[in-house]
Amino acid sequence: MFAVAQKKNVFIYDNNGIELHCLRNHNQVNRLEFLPYHFLLASVGDHGILKYQDVSTGKSVVELFSKLGKCDCMTKNPYNAVIHLGHFNGTVTMWAPNTKDPLVKMLCHRGPVQSIAIDSTGNYMATSGLDGKMRIWDVRTYKELQAYYTPTPASCLTISQQGLLAVGHGPHIQIWRDAFTQKQKSPYMSHMFPSCTVHSMQFCPFEDVLGVGHSKGFGSLLIPGAGEPNFDALEANPYQTKKQRQEFEVKALLEKIQPELITLNPMDIVRVNYQKKSTNMNDKDNDDEEESNEKFEPRHKMKGRSSSRKHHLRKKGHAEQEKEKVRQEMQEKRKERRTDKMNEERSVQSLSALDRFLHSKAK
Repeated sequence: MFAVAQKKNVFIYDNNGIELHCLRNHNQVNRLEFLPYHFLLASVGDHGILKYQDVSTGKSVVELFSKLGKCDCMTKNPYNAVIHLGHFNGTVTMWAPNTKDPLVKMLCHRGPVQSIAIDSTGNYMATSGLDGKMRIWDVRTYKELQAYYTPTPASCLTISQQGLLAVGHGPHIQIWRDAFTQKQKSPYMSHMFPSCTVHSMQFCPFEDVLGVGHSKGFGSLLIPGAGEPNFDALEANPYQTKKQRQEFEVKALLEKIQPELITLNPMDIVRVNYQKKSTNMNDKDNDDEEESNEKFEPRHKMKGRSSSRKHHLRKKGHAEQEKEKVRQEMQEKRKERRTDKMNEERSVQSLSALDRFLHSKAK
């Protein structure tokens, strides 16, 4: 399926061109991006609202207000699925569906941002603006690496799988090689479409082909060394059959990543957050220092109290206690009887012979 942003709504069509869905909550959309591992369709338009739509369930995930006005420049980071938006005040913002505010906000140009491109590793970002500059940024440190001057503002940027940067400005197209690692003096390749204006470009994956959309139609260029020659068939197989594609879709749905897991560093999920103990807020710093200097002592794990042997011994001990209590009560009763009998004999012996005879007769 493919999605098309028209004047008011976003329509989804199948491979035969039949309309399947109409997304009426996506109004006046300028850019669309699809996140394949999350099955999310992201859109942004004249209202400056970034919307996420789950295409597997058809539900709207979240709507984020950029508060920076109209936006017609958007791309995704293939490494961490973070959406990058370019605004008219020269800033680039990075968004995730689990936060209402942008994760990062960078001032990249002195004029409106025209285009953004991110390489496949997610480490480098190229931006172009109306100030006539093309800048290379390191996304890990958010610092500028190189800056290039373009005769006319670059309208579109794209990066191939092998790291070739294509820049389109006016009727010209320039291909830069190793532009992220060191400053280049001249482009790797260049081409011109006479009497045309380049609007969009895209490298064909696993092929040395660059597709160019201009004011008079479409053109394709052969760029040696642009595509990835060694593909992973389990990740993306360009020669897959219809049955393999169906199985791949089912597997991708079963392994769908939730939107809450989109972060700047996707490896945060494998880390553990340790919570330090603190008895008093005023002594928190001192406690942290003591805990850091404290040596680790392993605790020897004892046998569980709920084992069957422990349960049997507890019952046995309880029964022994009851028996001991009954035994003591019986001994006290015998002692009382013995003392009563001895007192009675002594009282009888103190009587006279006649009284003893009468006492025995009475018994």
